[in-house]
Amino acid sequence: MKKIVQILLTAFATTSCFALDINAVFDNQKKAAFPDTAEIIMQTTVTLPGMASQTVRTSILTAGSDKSITTVKSQMMNMQIVKNGDIIRVTDLKTGKSLPSQSGLQNEPTDITSQMGRPEDYKAPVKEKGLWKIVPKDESKPVFFYSDKNRRVVKMIAKIPMDALGGVATAKTEYKYCDNSCQLPGTLSSVEIKTLMPNAQVSNVKVDVLSAKRRSNLPMALFNIK
Repeated sequence: MKKIVQILLTAFATTSCFALDINAVFDNQKKAAFPDTAEIIMQTTVTLPGMASQTVRTSILTAGSDKSITTVKSQMMNMQIVKNGDIIRVTDLKTGKSLPSQSGLQNEPTDITSQMGRPEDYKAPVKEKGLWKIVPKDESKPVFFYSDKNRRVVKMIAKIPMDALGGVATAKTEYKYCDNSCQLPGTLSSVEIKTLMPNAQVSNVKVDVLSAKRRSNLPMALFNIK
């Protein structure tokens, strides 16, 4: 009996030594964020069941955390979104017409930390198939998977209630990051979201970061909203 207790204590101590600190996950994930002032070009490919793939090219120029110019181009649209503080102006670049300025938030599509919440929102991470599985205390929130090698979150699984169709969809997101050959090593290089619908159909959204670089000294007149 004494020997068994010693084995259990040793196993517990070994597990504790290699346990993942949830705070380290958040600290490392913050390093994947693009600089506040940057120029980013992305290409998004959307594939829906029974439909041809659609590609959207997005250019984002940011100045600090509250100013940005986003240009979106596809076969269906060509528009510019200027954000200054909490005010947004949307302009149709084909017609030159602008919608009335409005209050609102424009979320950065590659910002993972905004979806994660706080370290205290999660249970202790557990190892699963070579990754750390990070389960939220609130079951309605996404589950994240963290890689020791990448020191980044590499996968997210979220359950999405589908009121119109009934049932729940499952969205699996995979993240890849730039290596040292990029101008901004450690930042996201691609995000792919595969969603399994309650009717067993699958949609796919792939975001590729074509380029990302730090910018500085941008004229504030660029972000004027009249």
